[in-house]
Amino acid sequence: MAERLPILVPVDEELDLRAVKCATQLAERLGVGVRVLSIARHADFVSGRQTALQRVLGDFGIDEVRVFVHDDPAAAIAESSASASLVCMTTAATLVPHGGHFGSIAEQVVRQVEVPVMLVGPKAAGPFQAHRVVVPVDGSEAAEYMVADAAAFADAIGAEVWFVTVESRSQEHMVAAVAGRDAAALESGYVMHLARRLGKEVSRTPQFEVLHGGNVAEAILEFAEPDAVIAMSTHGRTGLRRIFAGSVTTHVVAGSSQPTLVMRPPDSILAAG
Repeated sequence: MAERLPILVPVDEELDLRAVKCATQLAERLGVGVRVLSIARHADFVSGRQTALQRVLGDFGIDEVRVFVHDDPAAAIAESSASASLVCMTTAATLVPHGGHFGSIAEQVVRQVEVPVMLVGPKAAGPFQAHRVVVPVDGSEAAEYMVADAAAFADAIGAEVWFVTVESRSQEHMVAAVAGRDAAALESGYVMHLARRLGKEVSRTPQFEVLHGGNVAEAILEFAEPDAVIAMSTHGRTGLRRIFAGSVTTHVVAGSSQPTLVMRPPDSILAAG
């Protein structure tokens, strides 16, 4: 995470303020400011949107409210994120099959920005609580791309960081049959190694856990609720292919009562898988 830069909060015409509330609570813990950005479809809507935002945001202590016209909202947000520590935005996190994970501008933003994106899903009504930051990993470089930023984020807000991996019973039997070793022991050693590797870089000793369950997203959510922010890479396709294949990230964002911190690894890392 970029230090001392403000949090960027995109707000659409519906004026859903959940991301603003999350960002202001988070900004207080990080000691940074908050900038609100809204993209209008036409110049005729700019003045009205600006007035409406200033009215509803009056008690939030926002540093800047900017409304302008752009034909590509995701690109506008990405351009503005160059001077932000992270982007915080709402998303429907739809589970209806489609070409992307989030089914909205949020997915496009995650693909384009180079900073973490805090996604406020439909169940994340607040208040923002982050006593723990849970980082799901699966042995792949793509999954571990989020590790350093997640650890820095946890340290910045004074939260514990937990590394978790998910092992199903069928996978345990498969590993045992092929490798002749205990799958849980292998996974435990893997996340323990990550925790020890990061131990000298954060204030609190990182913790680790091997989760079990046939549904990866549900196992992660059950472990994280109710007071943890889940921080995860998305669109990973490498390594053990357990955590980031399919719609796991979407299920996590949709089901979490807290915002979810996500980053997309560079194409070079994804291509390596």
